[in-house]
Amino acid sequence: MKRFSWTDHAIPIMGILIASGILLLTPFWARQWFHQPFLGMLLEPHNVVSQINGTDWAARQQGVVWSDRLLALNGIPVDSASDFREILTRNGYAPIQATFIRRSGETFTLTITPVPPRWKDLFSLFIVPYLVGLVFFVTGVWVYKIRPELRASRAFVTFTSSVLVVTAAFLDMNTSHHVTLLWALSLPVAAGALAHLALVFPSPMSFLNTAPFARHIPWILAVLLALPAGREMLFPSTPYAYIQTWIWGYAYIALAMFFFIAALVHRVLRSHSPIVRQQSRVMVFGTAIGFFPILTLYLLPIAFGNVIPEFQASIYFPPLVFLPLSVAYAILRYRLLDVDRLLSRALTYLFTSAVAFGVFYGLLALISFAIQHAVQPNDPLVIALYLLLLTIALRPLFDLVQRGIDRLFYRSPADYRRALSALSKSLIVTPSLSRTLTVLEKQLSQALAPRKFVIYLYHDEQGEYLPHASQEDSAPPYTLDSSLVSWLLEAESPRWIPPAGPFPEELSQEDIRRLAGYVFVPLRYKKQLIGFMALGPRRSGELYTSDDLDFLSAVAAQSTLALENARLFTNLRHTLNQTMEMKNLMDDIFASISTGVITTDIQNKVTLFNRAAEEILGIPLKDIIGKPLREAIPALYTQLKEPTRRALQNGEPTLSAEVTPYLPPRGELCLRLSCSPLRDAYLETKGATIFFEDLTERRRLEEDRERIRKTFGRVVAPRVRDRLLADPGNLRLDGTEQEVTILFADISGFTSYSERTPPETVFQILNNYLSLAAQAILEEEGTLDKFIGDAVMALWNSPDPQEDHALRATRAAWKIARRVEEEHRTLKDPSQHLVFHIGVATGVAMVGNVGTKELFNYTAIGDVVNTAQRIEAVARPRQILLLHETYALVAEHVRVKPLDPVYVKGREEPVTVYELLGLQGESL
Repeated sequence: MKRFSWTDHAIPIMGILIASGILLLTPFWARQWFHQPFLGMLLEPHNVVSQINGTDWAARQQGVVWSDRLLALNGIPVDSASDFREILTRNGYAPIQATFIRRSGETFTLTITPVPPRWKDLFSLFIVPYLVGLVFFVTGVWVYKIRPELRASRAFVTFTSSVLVVTAAFLDMNTSHHVTLLWALSLPVAAGALAHLALVFPSPMSFLNTAPFARHIPWILAVLLALPAGREMLFPSTPYAYIQTWIWGYAYIALAMFFFIAALVHRVLRSHSPIVRQQSRVMVFGTAIGFFPILTLYLLPIAFGNVIPEFQASIYFPPLVFLPLSVAYAILRYRLLDVDRLLSRALTYLFTSAVAFGVFYGLLALISFAIQHAVQPNDPLVIALYLLLLTIALRPLFDLVQRGIDRLFYRSPADYRRALSALSKSLIVTPSLSRTLTVLEKQLSQALAPRKFVIYLYHDEQGEYLPHASQEDSAPPYTLDSSLVSWLLEAESPRWIPPAGPFPEELSQEDIRRLAGYVFVPLRYKKQLIGFMALGPRRSGELYTSDDLDFLSAVAAQSTLALENARLFTNLRHTLNQTMEMKNLMDDIFASISTGVITTDIQNKVTLFNRAAEEILGIPLKDIIGKPLREAIPALYTQLKEPTRRALQNGEPTLSAEVTPYLPPRGELCLRLSCSPLRDAYLETKGATIFFEDLTERRRLEEDRERIRKTFGRVVAPRVRDRLLADPGNLRLDGTEQEVTILFADISGFTSYSERTPPETVFQILNNYLSLAAQAILEEEGTLDKFIGDAVMALWNSPDPQEDHALRATRAAWKIARRVEEEHRTLKDPSQHLVFHIGVATGVAMVGNVGTKELFNYTAIGDVVNTAQRIEAVARPRQILLLHETYALVAEHVRVKPLDPVYVKGREEPVTVYELLGLQGESL
């Protein structure tokens, strides 16, 4: 399935969020306006009087016209809509002096008496536009929720969200001006979304294949128009400049409407797809009704006649609802939604109401004619007679109208009812397979006339769905792992593959090409897919509808039992022959597998206990068979009680639960436990099956590995760590005595350096030098024991044995010295040129974990550790001292300078040391 892309959905989601906010806020703003004094005029941005006029509006009756600007009220300047509301609120309904200025520059003052706004004005200016916008928005979100992956759905919800802003904020744009900027920007956005929708739906325009960038042109135009509109709203060049930007937006909307209708007509005439042509016809009808009033009476005069007529919201907005309804119908009509039935019901109720209305007034006329006197509609006698007629004839009248509509508009449903009736009479409880197939093929051929009809039934022995029909040799079988079967396993109702897409992503490309236009009807018996019916495209060329699919669902419900009985009958003899063989085979399997298996009956008594269970639990077979689970395994019953209860009472399995019981023969165990119901051939629960796997040794091994990771994960080279993890049994962490080589490296003069240097610099330089030392140690596969302030300690030959441990430690010391010199060349500040003095000693030490069970450190303890630290302490800066025992092991690989014996703390006799001058073939 295609992954969700925020770049594709950012604009639709943003539009939905903005429209939702407008939907919630505009009723509050409308309520505030309705409860304020009304001067008899509406104000656009910059206090320009709107061309909208109402009956008996005071200001307009006194000569205020469109394009006049309100300057002041009672001499108080009015700079914004909030100033206007505040002054009116304080003044109340007392007469008020209003000063205006015309575009010619003439100013004049009128005395206007405010009045409360009228309900009919609220209805025409807010309620009607708001409800129209709500229809747009709900329809757009509904389509987007069902098919968000379609470009058409994303463009449609963007368009409907923009229309909601234009309609729901229509009153605010003319009064309170909270979101006037957003209203102005929504005009080009709505036009751009409509033009984009024309390019991609119901099928992409052919030129988009060679010029895919063209689909972005409507959005580019929308941005180019939105920028000047936003600029004139925020930073007006003149108070009237915004009008021209709005005219450009209106012109773009008119152009988008023409382009949308032209694109639909083009598809009706030129498209090769019957779906695309039908969808285009539906939308041409809806858009023609929706666009005609506003296009011909308002947008075209503005765009081409340079005339701005009065906008009649209650006239222009309501027809627009045909647009989203027709587009939504076209988008969803061929996605198997049940719209045909809804339309049929709506027409039935409409015509039934019309007939009932006619009967009532016909009854009035008949009684009046009979008694030669005019009878009023509220006459009790007339009402009583009418109710009597409704009681007797309403249901027959409704059924008559329904049948008439089905005959006229939906002929197929009426035929389907007769076909289902004939099918129920033809099928018997246990028919033969050939008879059932013949009956089904005959009825479906008469009702739907498919080009091909095949029934697939599952064959237990072959494990495939095999075809059965008059032309079954041309239909391939399907295995359980085929994409078509996987697709139908999830289907609860018939599924149709549209001839022109969109195609199900679950099917392979080969299936889609071969099965385009097919309907597949799953046959389920006790929630199992026993087979499915496959119907090819209809011979008439018509597409399958939702009523067709409902009819096929009813056929499947009536025929599934007969087909299952026939299928089972053919497999029954083979099943009986294999029963004993299967039982013996299962006994052998249970005896040979390493997983413990216990089965119980419905009373929770043990009926099977395999050999692996005996070995894992340490309980012989004779001591457990036939006993209740509580008595047979008391130590494990606590963990088994709830899983077996769910399996026996609810038929629910319990998978992969780890338990740690204590069993006297073996001690504490770690078992992975599963339990599932044991069912018979009729899927009735007859007991429980318990599986358990012995994880005891595995968990102990994992604990050893985790201990190694904690101990060595960050202090030894990765290759050493990996060798230890490969065979952790060879490692002892409780302390061993062995020969090791110890290295101590300390930074010379670091104490005085840290006293004269800022702390943050000290930390940075310290970490830098210690990192150089640690990297050199790990490269020689040494164990990094610890950092001691500005010093580092490392050891070799533990935990991993190393024959050349002394040479590795010597090379690590030499690398530390060389890399410090290299680091000096990159540090520009001479004060940061620090150096190490290093001591290396070889001898016997105790090596292992030191600390507590929860917090420990792997280290070495002994005289050789102290000696290495002491000779490091007497070394001069840049000097590397080797103990005599270390030099004896590496003499042929190094160049040294013998030094006088030195006395070190902790030893009475002096020790012989050598200064390392370099490795053979290298020099410092």
